[in-house]
Amino acid sequence: MNYKNGGSFITSFYEHKAAYSDQLKLLMHAGMLLIMAFCVLSLMDFFSFSAGSGEKYLPLIFLLIYLAAMRSFFSVRFLVTSSSVVAVFPPFRYSIPFSDIYSVETVSVFPWYMGWGIQGRKLVFAGKDAKAIEIRKNRGFFRTVILVSENSDKFRRDVEIAIRYFSGYQLF
Repeated sequence: MNYKNGGSFITSFYEHKAAYSDQLKLLMHAGMLLIMAFCVLSLMDFFSFSAGSGEKYLPLIFLLIYLAAMRSFFSVRFLVTSSSVVAVFPPFRYSIPFSDIYSVETVSVFPWYMGWGIQGRKLVFAGKDAKAIEIRKNRGFFRTVILVSENSDKFRRDVEIAIRYFSGYQLF
């Protein structure tokens, strides 16, 4: 499967979607509806902007930016290629070469409110209160990467199979 990201193609053997909780989806859509309401009220001249100014179009610009961010957020994928595990968060991607991985473990439950982003030397992609894959590395700034996918058990097996098959490394 080919996946285009930032002008380059990634050939992946396994692809897993990130998991999102219903609460998180509701929160993101509520934010969009709130911005849309401000757009409608602004275009109906509900707010007292100065005559002839372009200020009434600001909520529309915010809505477009928010929609682009939501599309990026809900497009997160985890790929297993012939040489690495890749977390794709358009327009960004984070690659973990097999040679840097020394363990892949399942974390029983990783709370979604622990969130996305950086926690010390840990990089986290969590959008749901569910099982997660914890990849520990022996090099790089981020020594632990946590990925919550829709099917974490299958994702872990796919990563372990790819590491054994493509690099000959044996995980502990």
